[in-house]
Amino acid sequence: MGKWKKLLASLPCLAFSLSAAFAATPGEYVDLGKLAVRCGTCATYCDGGNCGTILAKGLEIKCHINSACYCVNGTNVYGQCPVAGQPGRLCVAKSDWDRVIVPLVSPRQPQQLRRICLDPGHGGKDCGARRPRIGLEEKNLTMDVAKRLQKLLQKRGFEVVLTRSGDTFVPLEARAAVANRSKCDLFICIHFNAADSPKAEGIETYIIPLQGAASTARLQNPTAGDKKFYANNRYDEKNLCLAFCLQRELSSMKPANDRGVKRGRFKVLEDVNCPAVLVECGFITGSQEGHRIGTGEHRQAIAAALCEGICAYGTGSK
Repeated sequence: MGKWKKLLASLPCLAFSLSAAFAATPGEYVDLGKLAVRCGTCATYCDGGNCGTILAKGLEIKCHINSACYCVNGTNVYGQCPVAGQPGRLCVAKSDWDRVIVPLVSPRQPQQLRRICLDPGHGGKDCGARRPRIGLEEKNLTMDVAKRLQKLLQKRGFEVVLTRSGDTFVPLEARAAVANRSKCDLFICIHFNAADSPKAEGIETYIIPLQGAASTARLQNPTAGDKKFYANNRYDEKNLCLAFCLQRELSSMKPANDRGVKRGRFKVLEDVNCPAVLVECGFITGSQEGHRIGTGEHRQAIAAALCEGICAYGTGSK
């Protein structure tokens, strides 16, 4: 992590410049070139002008027209609004740069982490996703990864609380209550994905959407239910930084498809009183990925990546 610490030390003026770029009114789009100038650099374009990049203070931030996905230092992070403009002159939503990019590139103080809550998804009567042909059930896989991660974290000196320690059913509300009652510093909900197509593969990390904002799947189409404020909304910036650290480490496993940091109103996250994420550690239905997930070696690699991501978040590394 040495290179990240060196990078972190060089960020204060960039963070100031980025913040200064957002004197516009909410909802306004900001020209990428003007934003780059305020950061002391310039925007470059490729793919016929449809892809724009800012290089500043060792950071690489890429965006693509009509896409809400930003690539920050090689890790995909989704904003709320697709990039607009025209080839060679892209514009990004002020709110996305303010609430997505700035928190990631601004220097952060180390987080005092002592107790981590691990939530192995599903359990008991709730099997989760299944792939019977190769003997995979999500509830067993999440439990296995959680116990492997527990051992790794304990070796690093962390206390670890599990929302379930065996094949039992735990309601979603009770999982958040375990973390809150134990006064945990982080909540990591572990899941595996499934899809109808065997071609679907990759890792994605979710945090709760901002109050009034839609989930990533619906982008700019919020509903009345999105207006509600949840306890975990108080940790948005920390949620984002934690998710970024985890997604970066998980997607660095080879081969891995980086599906990005996204937002979704998962009930298990809503009432958690600390930074919280839900990690989808791959598709058990993937033609190749499913077989990898079925091996203890791959699940150990997942646990190791999660451990490194947690430690990176705790030290403030980027």
